[in-house]
Amino acid sequence: MSLVRNSFKFRGLMAPVFTAFKNDPVQSVNCELIDPYAKWLKERGIQAVLVNGTTGEGMSMSVSERKTTAEEWQKACRKHGMTLMLQIGGVPFVDVAELAKHADQLGVDAVLCLPELYFKPKTEPDLVKYLAKVATHCPKTPLLYYHIPVNTGVNLSMPKFLGLAEKEIDTFVGIKYTSGDLALGSACLAENRFIFLGADSILCGALAQGFDSSIMTILNVCPELAIEIYNAVKKGDVFKAREKQKELSAVVDRILAEGGGEWVPSMKKEFNRVFHTNIGNVRFPLA
Repeated sequence: MSLVRNSFKFRGLMAPVFTAFKNDPVQSVNCELIDPYAKWLKERGIQAVLVNGTTGEGMSMSVSERKTTAEEWQKACRKHGMTLMLQIGGVPFVDVAELAKHADQLGVDAVLCLPELYFKPKTEPDLVKYLAKVATHCPKTPLLYYHIPVNTGVNLSMPKFLGLAEKEIDTFVGIKYTSGDLALGSACLAENRFIFLGADSILCGALAQGFDSSIMTILNVCPELAIEIYNAVKKGDVFKAREKQKELSAVVDRILAEGGGEWVPSMKKEFNRVFHTNIGNVRFPLA
């Protein structure tokens, strides 16, 4: 295993953070709220964050905004002793390459990358070639793939892809698996792989099947409840884990019902309530 692969160690619960926008005509990024946001999460037991992902509306931001946000989160994570994963995909490849180089220069703990979203990869080898090209622009940084087929339309076999990627890409360490198919997700699990669950409502079941890490939006809202589920499964207290999962699922259902049903706008609205500081609304095309 390469030194870069070995450099990534984080396992556990990682919060995919929102991006704070100002209430001005262009909804400019409000970087002043990043440090207090990081401090708030750390005080509630969250040790790691994903920046510029789906929750953070990274794909609705310019390259310049994404780079500035990454820089400010890197400062906050170093200050508060947190792991930083940075999502660099969702834009034309020339911009992915620029974001990858920037992440490498910043020294983030890992990068996460979506597939090409227009000229989509049609086979697992196609996807490996794409990520191998991304990896050439961030050779010092562990790389993960962002599997979210409901948004990307790329629904390839993750077990097959993982086997190929590990052989072809020296810096490749795993995936963020955002799918409700636990059977297929469980088939991805293997020693030394980092498989981050991305589905909030099935944390208990996934942990019981062997997952040890998760990236969930709900960690911004009620991290304590998710941590209770995580710790209960680790201790073998399945009954408690199931009961807490019911509570967590009920919270998610309430947030969606009160927020109009759309995931990111509903969750951001709830975060504004619990954080007691308004981080702004979502950007168009979200509403």
